[in-house]
Amino acid sequence: SLKLLWAPLVDTVYIERIGRRKTWMVPAQFLIGLVMIGMSMFVDDLLYAEQPKVLTLTAVFFALYFLCATQDIAVDGWALTMLRPENVGWAASCNAAGQTLGYAIGFTGYMMLEQQKLVTLASFMFFLGLVFIAVTVLVALFKSEKPIPPEDEPEDIAASYRQMAAMMKLKPVLVLVSVLVTWKMAFPITDAIAPLKFQEYGVPKEHMAYMTSLLMPLYVLLPVIAGRWTAGKTPLDLAMRVYPLRVGLVAATAMVASYTPASMTPIPYGFYALIFIVGGLGACTSNFMFVSQMAFFARVSDPAMGGTYMTLLNTLANLGGMWPPTVGFKLVDALTCKGPTCVVEADGFYASAFICMVIGVAWYIIGAPVVRRMQQWKLDEWKVR
Repeated sequence: SLKLLWAPLVDTVYIERIGRRKTWMVPAQFLIGLVMIGMSMFVDDLLYAEQPKVLTLTAVFFALYFLCATQDIAVDGWALTMLRPENVGWAASCNAAGQTLGYAIGFTGYMMLEQQKLVTLASFMFFLGLVFIAVTVLVALFKSEKPIPPEDEPEDIAASYRQMAAMMKLKPVLVLVSVLVTWKMAFPITDAIAPLKFQEYGVPKEHMAYMTSLLMPLYVLLPVIAGRWTAGKTPLDLAMRVYPLRVGLVAATAMVASYTPASMTPIPYGFYALIFIVGGLGACTSNFMFVSQMAFFARVSDPAMGGTYMTLLNTLANLGGMWPPTVGFKLVDALTCKGPTCVVEADGFYASAFICMVIGVAWYIIGAPVVRRMQQWKLDEWKVR
């Protein structure tokens, strides 16, 4: 969220000979690589000491995330001008596929390699640091930026901050904010609570991780598949088509959880197949909604302040995805009653799933027409100037 305070500066200040986006992206990525290589040399001492060095870790990772945020702002802004206008929607597919591949390598891939004793955290960080530096050198040497059109030339820093404030007052942006902060209210069960419920019922987390890793190729391919529907003028149509299915998967997930076997020995392959199918469908709907969202952001963002515009919309989208799980966990706790003091024992997970499904149906009835109208507004209505 702090990126919003930094984005106008990244959008405005640059060295013309280097390029508006490369001015920030190249140094940020190079420093990320150096930090990771440096961290690899003493991360074990910081993490596995008798008393972990929490303050040092906090400072180092704050610096690392600050550099990542700077790189993110520059890349988001560059994506709006790197592709031809008719292909801007494909930037969302590249974004989603890249994020998923990065997650697969950096999280699931690392867990599997580490479990096989093929890598350590230190060696993995050192390798990825080298990759960051190598990619940065290639971008710096072989990828040039297009000249900035006169109408997109950034003004002074103060004007950029004023434009960001004015952007947040635009009617289309306010309507989009209302969509972004509400449309995931129905999904805390499938997105956050269900995996923990399966573990509570005895499904080993290692088995859950294995099933997730099997779905990774699908996660990487889905954004590419979605691109054929999101590259046009109404990219959110795809999200509205899959929204009812994603709401229905809330009920399906609760039903699968209710049939969890009492024992995982021998391995219940039929039950795992159900989890895999429901999880795969959930991955499809979630990914399609994400690609639709990113394609719409790319379509309506003003290239003159692209980094700031994309940062604002992404921040609001992230906030809209973060608060439902928090409320969902509290709701499950509030509706759960177990023990001798309960007149009727109840697992709040299932009541919460029903409530979330009702919320999803209500949101679709009210919100889908708003989304469809929003896509018909002219692009000039989304611009500050």
